[in-house]
Amino acid sequence: MDPKNIRLKLIPFLGKSILLLTCIFIPIAVFSEIPISIIEDGQLFPTAVSDRSGGAVIMWEDYRTGNDWDVYTQRINNEKTLLWDQKGVPISVADRNQRRLRMVGYDTHTIVVWNDRRRIRSWDIFAQAIDLEGKVLWETDGIPICIDDTDQSTQAILADGEGGAIIVWEDERRSSEFQDLYIQRVDSQGNILWKKDGITVFESDSSQSEPILSADGLGGFYIIWWDVIGYDNWHIMAHRYNIDGTPIWDSPILISPTDGMQGIPRVVSDNENGIIVVWQIYENFINDQIYAQRINPNGDKQWKEEGVPICTADGIQKNHAIVEDGSGGIIVVWRDERDIYGDLYMQRISADGTIIWKENGIPLCTAGGHQDRPYIVNLDDDTFFISWVDFRGDVGEKTANAIYCQKIDISGNILWDKDGVPVSTSKGEHYPPFVVSIGNGECMVVWSNSGRDNGDIFLKRF
Repeated sequence: MDPKNIRLKLIPFLGKSILLLTCIFIPIAVFSEIPISIIEDGQLFPTAVSDRSGGAVIMWEDYRTGNDWDVYTQRINNEKTLLWDQKGVPISVADRNQRRLRMVGYDTHTIVVWNDRRRIRSWDIFAQAIDLEGKVLWETDGIPICIDDTDQSTQAILADGEGGAIIVWEDERRSSEFQDLYIQRVDSQGNILWKKDGITVFESDSSQSEPILSADGLGGFYIIWWDVIGYDNWHIMAHRYNIDGTPIWDSPILISPTDGMQGIPRVVSDNENGIIVVWQIYENFINDQIYAQRINPNGDKQWKEEGVPICTADGIQKNHAIVEDGSGGIIVVWRDERDIYGDLYMQRISADGTIIWKENGIPLCTAGGHQDRPYIVNLDDDTFFISWVDFRGDVGEKTANAIYCQKIDISGNILWDKDGVPVSTSKGEHYPPFVVSIGNGECMVVWSNSGRDNGDIFLKRF
């Protein structure tokens, strides 16, 4: 008898506890770890997007030549079959290094942007597109997004809704002592649509760091960044732009308080053409806290002026990840050091800024050892999947760390084993996982592991 049929018959008679038990059993028993790339000399830092057909397109940094880091890709379907060349498809094998990949996906193709060192004098920004048959669409080894003779780095990418992409990056063309932000748009054919080497977002005597992007739902987009004015003066700022690259607001807005040190912004849409931003407040690096703010399309703060405190417990709270909750609010998960070890806690905030769960969060994982670098996705059925790097003691001496995961519902209930279930406990060092939702309440976790060589890429479906 099919296990799903057993589950459906048991639920009306035996209640919710049996439903939770079967939720544990079915996904974990059926799906196993799949090697995506195990070529010699190392593959690291995978990222992925859904292929819109129940599978995913994965890309990673690849050192198979033993000389430079290149960019490779692979597609996998819902039946765990690798659809392209078993060794992966090269996106860029240009001279020297290509690093820090960022992707967006469409029904017909995927666009990736990366940091590129092919020109010895500087780090540049390049991009490439590949269709769902594994055919590279633009120039061999990618097209230049910015090749100014100074360094560009820390790029982010956003789908423009028309088959192309918006790209933002840090840029040192004014001074090597600080970075400004620049943006560019590329269409589905690889044509650069705005000014050569990009449009300036913000110039000041401060540094703009780690930019991120969010669509406004009206054809434009938001840019959010960490503005470093001085050693102890960091702020979170934002600007809004039209799809033609012109600013909608007169000037950038300040999201976080004017005093102190705030950094590491994360953003999601509020589903009303605005955004919700979460950041970390640094208190002498011994009592760091997490705050959030909602911004409407006019640039007005919707919550408390200083933001809503997500967690103000003793100790350091950091490495937060966020996701839309499906009702205009968010769920936040973070590493929490209120106890001896770094644990994982989580919180839900409503669209009006109300804290829904217990003050300072509810525990997601408090197993022995450290848990860190969580990644959360919405499975679109009022459930959420979280994966993380785990240093608990029960993985034994055979491994440096492991990857674990958990599933929760909209009320914050833990749906699988307390403290999570293993994704991978194999030998070697596990790098932080990347999770992509693939529809039908399922997701794929992809990660790199150094156990066999300098790094291989693996995937598991849940």
